[in-house]
Formats: sequence, structure tokens, C-alpha cells
Amino acid sequence: MKNSELHKIVYRAINEVFHEGSLPDGVSPDCIIPLDQFMKQEVTEAEMLGAKTTPLPPEEMQSYLDRSKTGEKTAVDKFKYPYIHQANIPIKDGQDRVYDLDKLKAAIKERPTKILKQNEKITHSGGDATVYFNVGLPALKGLAINEKTGEFIVVDTCPGAGACKVYCYARKGGYIQYAPPSMSQTKLLNFLVNDPEGFKAKMADELKTEETKYKKKNVKLVVRWHDAGDFFSPEYLDLAYRLAKEFPEVDFYAYTKMAGVAMGAKPDNFKMNFSGGAAPEQEKQVDFTKAKHSTVVPKQMFDDLIKKDAKGRLERDKDKKLQWVSPEAPNVLKKRLAAKHKLDVNTLLTYDELMKTPISPDKKYNVIVKSGDGDDSANRGDVLGTYLLIH
Repeated sequence: MKNSELHKIVYRAINEVFHEGSLPDGVSPDCIIPLDQFMKQEVTEAEMLGAKTTPLPPEEMQSYLDRSKTGEKTAVDKFKYPYIHQANIPIKDGQDRVYDLDKLKAAIKERPTKILKQNEKITHSGGDATVYFNVGLPALKGLAINEKTGEFIVVDTCPGAGACKVYCYARKGGYIQYAPPSMSQTKLLNFLVNDPEGFKAKMADELKTEETKYKKKNVKLVVRWHDAGDFFSPEYLDLAYRLAKEFPEVDFYAYTKMAGVAMGAKPDNFKMNFSGGAAPEQEKQVDFTKAKHSTVVPKQMFDDLIKKDAKGRLERDKDKKLQWVSPEAPNVLKKRLAAKHKLDVNTLLTYDELMKTPISPDKKYNVIVKSGDGDDSANRGDVLGTYLLIH
């Protein structure tokens, strides 16, 4: 039974059994409200796909846009407000440091032309050919419009975030360097929270098209939910799982910092990776010997094993991958990781070794992934832990 149905029954029972003067101890007449008023409140709480949202009044929005435009943001802004690229902030005609909120709203409310973004060419993992697409949301905090009220809202897109708030890769680099990716993620989030079933239908259409195209080439379609963002509500997770069930021959995977999401039931074609850097209360709930997971390796554990030039700059190959200082370097890191995380050193593979290893039915490998490597370990069911070298 849905909560809304249960609430109706309980409310009616109270009204039928009790009347003013004979209410249970501790319950005042002020606690009883008309059913239509109660349901209106409940609908409001269930809006925006169950996301935790905070209103952003016009005055506060103007002030934050001004700090963003002038480069005068405070230390708190990064964690309290969504990132907005300067080029996406429209100035009101003829008014210095006054911003056109209506124009910004109109831009955000435009529905995206495409949800799925291809992030890798066809790769070969364990003998299988795959092509990767991703769905990305703004990291940590996202900007959206409540299209019923017309107000700006801040959406908490990463409710399980902990230490990762400080080093989050999706809050720097190409994610914020260019205006189009920032606005694209914002439009996706706005579409998702205002019209989740429309979002789902559009994504399903795109999946059908891509699946048909690549099936002819004998290439498996893989979709990563969130190169940024997380499953911010049970309603959102349910939407993702319903899509996975509709496309049983497509592989889906995601990273999450929500323990319940990582440890909960999921469709067979959906791999969920619990991501390190979550809030302590989330990490305490995860059994890392059973749950598929990823961990960021501290720089000091591997910095001496990565090749640098005479000026100390990182050296990369033609594919922009970090390079080992010697053939023995990966084995040195394997021993360090095995000692720190109490792993069998024989279960540790480099990403390149994984790509040459046939897929096993057992969850038994732990994989070292350097900057520039692919993301196959997160989508393989035979990988328990992914150890990320982020320099």
C-alpha cells in the first residue's frame, strides 16, 4: 500500500472515531486538518521526484549570480549552491550587475535534445565488445525550476557525499571549464525532477535506437548512470531500475554513496558500486567484502610509481594514460594495496590486465585504475573492488 493511501485511511479513521473533546491523549484539535489540505501538503513533499530541495528566492539568486559572475564566491558557496558557469548567466539589458532571471529560467526549462551521451568508443573487455553511454547530473548541488511554482530550487543531488565534497572531480576540469556541459546537466536535472515519466520515455526511445544500431554490430550497449550526481531518492532509483528491466540486454551500472542503494536488491543487468568518500554513516553500513565498491587511492601511495619528466610533470601516452616508472611498479603498488586493505595480492589486476582477462562468474578481482583508463571494472560482475589513482 502506498503511503498516500495509508494516510487517507488513518485520517478517515480519526475523523470517524474521534471528535473534539474525545481525542487521544496528546492529540489536540490543531493536529486535525481537512483531508484535501493534508493531501495537498503530501503532494508537495512528493514532488520533484522525491528530491531534497531548497527554495532559492530572487534576491538570494541575484546575489549568488553576482558572486559567480564576478569571481567573488565565498568558501561556503561551493557547498551550498549549484555551480553556474559565468557564460550561462544572462545580464539584464542596460542594468549593471543585474541578471535576467526569467531568461535563465527559460534556458533551464528547455528539454534536452539528447539524454544519453557517448563517452567511449567501442572497447573490448574479457573478449566482449562494448560501447559506453552515460547520463550525468550536476554534482553535489543542482539548479532547477519548480515548474508548478516558477521558483528556483537547489536540488541535493549527492545526499550521501562525505569527504568527496572536497576533491570531487565533477566539480572541476571540463565539467566547469566550459559552459555547455554545465547547462546540459542542469537541463537534464530539471527535466528529470519536473517530468520523470517524460524523462524515462525519452531515454527509453534513445536506448531502443542505440540498442538496435549496435546489436547489428554484435556490440553490447552499456549505460553508466551518473558520471556525476547520485540516486537522490527512492523514486529516482525506481525509475532507473524500471528502465533496466525494460532493456534486459543492455548493461547498466552506477556509483553511489548511499549504503541502502549499494546493498539493496537490483535488476540482474544493473551493477552498483559503492563509492569511497561517502559520509561516515553511509560507509559504516557497507560490507566491503561483499559489496562491489570503488576506493580513491591516496596520492602518496603511488606518486613515486608514476613517470614524470625532468620538471616533475606527469607523462602520459597517446591515449592520455598515466605511465608507470618501470615494469615492476604495478607489482609494488599491488603489494601496498594488499597490505593496507587486507587483500589477497593475487586478486589484484591492473586495468590493462583486466581487459585481457576472460570474464569470470565469480566476484573475485580487485582492479587498479589509473587516470586515463576506462571504466570497465565498474561494469564487470567479477570485480569486487576498483582502486582509483586520481593524481
